[in-house]
Amino acid sequence: MNIHFTRRNLFQLFAAILIILIAVLMFIIGKQHALLLDNKTVEDSGTTYQAFSIVEVQVNKEPEIELAARDRDRVDVMGQRHRITVTYTDRSFEEHVFEKKFSVPMSYAMVLISIPALVGGADESVWLQEYIPPTAAVAPVSQEPEIVSDELIPTDF
Repeated sequence: MNIHFTRRNLFQLFAAILIILIAVLMFIIGKQHALLLDNKTVEDSGTTYQAFSIVEVQVNKEPEIELAARDRDRVDVMGQRHRITVTYTDRSFEEHVFEKKFSVPMSYAMVLISIPALVGGADESVWLQEYIPPTAAVAPVSQEPEIVSDELIPTDF
């Protein structure tokens, strides 16, 4: 069995490889993630990161979101790499701007970002966590039908 590559076969092979590479690139770039921005007090290893009274958060070039204490909001983004900008006022009424670049792991569809832990300098495993939405608990259905009796109707006639 002789394998003979012609110029046409090489172009077809190159085109197939190029299409596969473009498909993989589009999958990585076009992957959508939901970011849950959370402004709640977080405690980790004895360190407490207090929630901000009011904080403004911007992800990439999306509109700014204002969060009060114990507030959570959702932003849908595309791609793996993002930039988050947090603007807050400290206790002495000085405005601070915190900016950080981060990437979302490919397997995460929804991510919870703790804003106080992020600004407080916590480890990435503290402020960036996968969020799995809770499922509704459903009571098991009885297999036997329930017998309904009406005790108000007299049985003796």
